[in-house]
Amino acid sequence: MMSILFRVLVVLSLIKVGLTVLPQVSQEGLLRPYRSYADVTLFHYYVPKEVSLATFEFAAFMDNPSCHSRNVYVYLQHGSYPVMAADNSTFPPDLYTQRTSMYNITLQSAYQPHNATVFKVYYPLPGSWFAAGYLPNWDQHVQQEGLGHKCQYSLGSIGVWTQVANIDSIPLDSTSHVKSIDHYTYYRFYIPSGTWKFQLTVDGCRFSTIRRPMPRVADMSLTVTLMNSSKYDNSNLTNSNSSNNTEIINTAACIENIFIQARSLPNYMVEKMTAYSTTPLTEDTESIFTHEEELPFTDSYYYILIVSETKVSYNITISVQDCPIQMLWKSFVQRFAGFGLTNTNVKDQAIRMNHTMSMSLGKETEEMDCKCIPIFRLTRIKHPQDFSDTFLLESKDWFTTWLALNEGKPVGVSFELLPYVDIGGTLSIGIHLDDLLMNATAQELVVTACVRKSRPPNTLCCKNDVKNISACCESGLSLHISSKSFSALDDTVLIPFPEPDVWFVSFVAACYFDGVQVPCAVQEILISLDIRTQPCVLSKPESSGGPILPCGNYGVCQEVHKGQFFFTTCRCIGGYRGWSCSDDSEATPEFLLLISTLLLTLSNAFFVPAIVLACRRRMFTQAIVYLSTMAASTLYHACDQDIFGYCLTRYQVLQFCDFFCSILAFWVTLIALAKCPPKYDSSLYILGAIVIAVGVEYNRTGLLVFIVPFSLGIGIPLSVWTYRSVQSRTCIKPDVWSIVLFLPGVFLGAAGLILFAFVETEENYRYTHSAWHVIIALSLVYLLPKGGRKSNKTGTGTLDCNGHLEISNSAELAGVSDPSTSSGEQNPIFFITSELDHLVKDAPVPPR
Repeated sequence: MMSILFRVLVVLSLIKVGLTVLPQVSQEGLLRPYRSYADVTLFHYYVPKEVSLATFEFAAFMDNPSCHSRNVYVYLQHGSYPVMAADNSTFPPDLYTQRTSMYNITLQSAYQPHNATVFKVYYPLPGSWFAAGYLPNWDQHVQQEGLGHKCQYSLGSIGVWTQVANIDSIPLDSTSHVKSIDHYTYYRFYIPSGTWKFQLTVDGCRFSTIRRPMPRVADMSLTVTLMNSSKYDNSNLTNSNSSNNTEIINTAACIENIFIQARSLPNYMVEKMTAYSTTPLTEDTESIFTHEEELPFTDSYYYILIVSETKVSYNITISVQDCPIQMLWKSFVQRFAGFGLTNTNVKDQAIRMNHTMSMSLGKETEEMDCKCIPIFRLTRIKHPQDFSDTFLLESKDWFTTWLALNEGKPVGVSFELLPYVDIGGTLSIGIHLDDLLMNATAQELVVTACVRKSRPPNTLCCKNDVKNISACCESGLSLHISSKSFSALDDTVLIPFPEPDVWFVSFVAACYFDGVQVPCAVQEILISLDIRTQPCVLSKPESSGGPILPCGNYGVCQEVHKGQFFFTTCRCIGGYRGWSCSDDSEATPEFLLLISTLLLTLSNAFFVPAIVLACRRRMFTQAIVYLSTMAASTLYHACDQDIFGYCLTRYQVLQFCDFFCSILAFWVTLIALAKCPPKYDSSLYILGAIVIAVGVEYNRTGLLVFIVPFSLGIGIPLSVWTYRSVQSRTCIKPDVWSIVLFLPGVFLGAAGLILFAFVETEENYRYTHSAWHVIIALSLVYLLPKGGRKSNKTGTGTLDCNGHLEISNSAELAGVSDPSTSSGEQNPIFFITSELDHLVKDAPVPPR
């Protein structure tokens, strides 16, 4: 029903906005309350290149009009899975959570929504986009599946792309004479790997026709809705509305604006552009636009947007400057590493910048403002487990983690994270200063590292000073280690769900004495790199020396698969929250967790009276089942608890045993109430065990697994009573004492069912479910019938519906003993039994 409504809504929305393109993506998924990232509904979109507008439409559904309308939160992010604090928890201090493009959307669920929530992203980055939707968590009613209606919520989404076609490419290191026919003209140029700097020049603008006034915003070929005026820079947009436009003069604006953007089309309405012109270009020969960019995006397209009032022609020149040594591969390392083959110390395998390399770089980059520095390409070491790869430096003989730094000579490393494969884990970047440097000199040795995605960090072009380098690095992506203390020897930054791209890390070393930077007394500074992908987020121990565990002491790291996508997330326990289960703002006190564990486990001791009573009445089958139920429930709830839990075996095994034994306990009790002949009891026990086992394995939380055994179990005593009444041709009525004992059991069972079905919630589970254990266990004491031993030696019978004693015609002969016989010979003893009883004693046959 919801899928049909969603498709209708999609068609209506397309007609409403007047789009001429079909949706590129249409998908739908169930929504769940957020407890961990495993509960999110994940959507994936692929946005092609050169898209001017990406339209995302969302609609939230509920399957019944009686359901509560709830807020639905959607996070939209480019490149990887959205990183958000869905439960308003705090992030760990060393966790970097900023993203290139991320948006938050809120919508309301409805039974039959008529309008979708439309979210537009102008000039989006191409590639994968992910949307994560969820419901806020609430205290849900614990309800048996099938008992009443359980509301379900779902989220539907479509994506529509508007793409700009036929964008001309500008070659590098040459001058291209081009013409603009439309008001907006796009160009692109490709920056290859190894480019350290490029320069763009636009000059020689000439009018091709008589100028016309610039059209209004409403008449532009690319319609853009102003969503937030504070985000746009209108100072660079010049409109000419003069009616006297018949003369061409040199001071007239030939090109109104020039915008440049890497990897996506320029958005001329946004302030934060890669570059844009502040002064219009005219026909004057000295009117030139020049843009220089150091450390650019490589292996990527840059896009140029030319805004002109009329048809114009102009020159575009793009010159690039390559880095003499951009990526250092094995051949380069073998040439410049400078260590012998006989070294066995792992630190001797460190990658070094020796004098030969420094002189080579100095001569070739002395004319550059931002000197080109060596960047070592790290090698990926693949491991069998998901999200457990490491990145190492490749030395002359083997792989190493050690890197030797020299004062004032920055060094960089780079590595690539792959889409789908790496984005579901956590990128961990750690550096460690060699312990031996602690006592090597009185100076304080300081190493600053900076992490950056897609391009080398700006710190490579900063002055070699800690303050300057920190200012050049993006907040949250800088690392600092020093020889000041042992605690300062290490630093780590964690990036959950990293975006796939080439990542760069730069290193700069400096020495200080009394707070003043001085020349280093040591020749080189050794640092160890620890760059890896890992599952979940590692949580540092509260006490020093403790193990560093994924998700800490209050969480479990689990791998989640959603279609073709998979990721790891922490499932927190004990009320802890956050990406590493370190937020204890809403944590449950440990004494309450201990009380919860004791209540749910020790409440099963109330099965002991039923076990003892069954043994006294010689009902050993029932006693064994009750004992098994008590043990299975105790072990299951002990495994199901937080912090103080203990699992004897796998959780699924214990859960099966608990459900199976609980239902089987009622089955054997109902069979005992039927008082069937012993030859039928074993068959009925086996029949019930098979039916219950199949039902529990099929759906242990479903309603049928309870209804079917209970219906059969109640039907058997009624069938036996009916059969006996027909056979005896009278209405068999139980005695008053049996009814008095039977009714409390029925009332207790009914009270337990009401408590379980209508009162139990997730918040009060520890109390209501413990009470359920007590009530159900006590009900068995009253429901268990008298039976087993028969000590009456007088005639017995049954009462009919009028209260008269009926002697059964099927009484059997037992044996008689003559007390006057001195030889010990026994004579048969006669006594009367009903058909409900059996022969209790067989006397030996006297000799003839």
